[in-house]
Amino acid sequence: MSEFFDDLARTLAQPMPRRRALRLLGGAVVASAVPGVLRPSRAPGATRTASTGVTRTASACPRPGYCPSGRVDCSVCPGGAPGSCFLAGCGAPGSECCCLKDAAGRKSGATLCAPGYRCVPQGDPPCVCKNTCGVGNCCKPGEYCANFSQRLCCKEEERGCGLQCCKPNEECKTIRVGTGSQDFCEKRCPPKQAWCGRNKCCPPRWHCINERTGLCKRCRRNEEECGNKCCDKATSRCCGENLCCQKGRACCTVDGKRICCPPRTKCAPQILAGQSLLTRNSPRVCCPRPRFSTAEEICCPPGQVALNTPGFAIPPPGISPFCCPPGQICPSAVAGKACVDLRSDPRNCGSCGNVCQSGICSGGVCALP
Repeated sequence: MSEFFDDLARTLAQPMPRRRALRLLGGAVVASAVPGVLRPSRAPGATRTASTGVTRTASACPRPGYCPSGRVDCSVCPGGAPGSCFLAGCGAPGSECCCLKDAAGRKSGATLCAPGYRCVPQGDPPCVCKNTCGVGNCCKPGEYCANFSQRLCCKEEERGCGLQCCKPNEECKTIRVGTGSQDFCEKRCPPKQAWCGRNKCCPPRWHCINERTGLCKRCRRNEEECGNKCCDKATSRCCGENLCCQKGRACCTVDGKRICCPPRTKCAPQILAGQSLLTRNSPRVCCPRPRFSTAEEICCPPGQVALNTPGFAIPPPGISPFCCPPGQICPSAVAGKACVDLRSDPRNCGSCGNVCQSGICSGGVCALP
């Protein structure tokens, strides 16, 4: 009870509207009169990670995937007890969900590592800083440690300057003050133009890559120049002029135009309808997986499937060695399944399994003995 009122006192000491303060006081009266209603937001067994300030709770799984768009969902750890999860809540963009294990290697809990921290599933604490900057200080994503002893983190392209960070268009200068010195930031370039030493301002929206030599570039060090655009090397790559494709998506020239293929497709030449092999006119397309033949990295025509599945028999002459219409796939005692010509196959004449006693099939009809 005393812990609850200590928290209440700290909350009321913060600036807030009068109406909210009255609601908090009213809740305190109810909590003191009715046992068991203290801290309703913390489920039994909940613990708080001191390094990140997040909560992990073992509870029934209410609704996996409940987090808003852009937030990190840490509701389910694979391998947990059936019908349960470790509800650690929704993390800010850049957070990492960490599934914890006990000594036997079983899933025992979960926690959200805040942006700038990485997960150590069997560590104590389970979240450690990716970029430490002084004792107890961790730089956020997009920052670097500019002064370790002063625990100063600056954003990328800013300059560490004593106890402060200079903006990209500012220069750090030092002046004598008595027997010591003082660092300060001086504006040298217009807004959106980076200072790059040697009395040089970079073109608008360009970036200073090397202040010692005065080198300016359109893109940052972690980016790839792609025409007038910059592609983040960690998440994308350049696909022709002014086009960045996300990693995992193929870059393809379709009908003379560079495009990023949809997810789960491959860029490959496609066999034309009515053909069994590639020709000079075969176009390149974004090929869905069921039509992509890994044997020669080609794409089957629409309506056909690739013969990639183990167990397919070699198709007879006249049928593509790479593709087969779904209606021509029949069971095979030799290979599990095969692509057959229903018009001439005596073991599958007109339909799968229709065996011709005469051994002759013509136009999908068995010849009389």
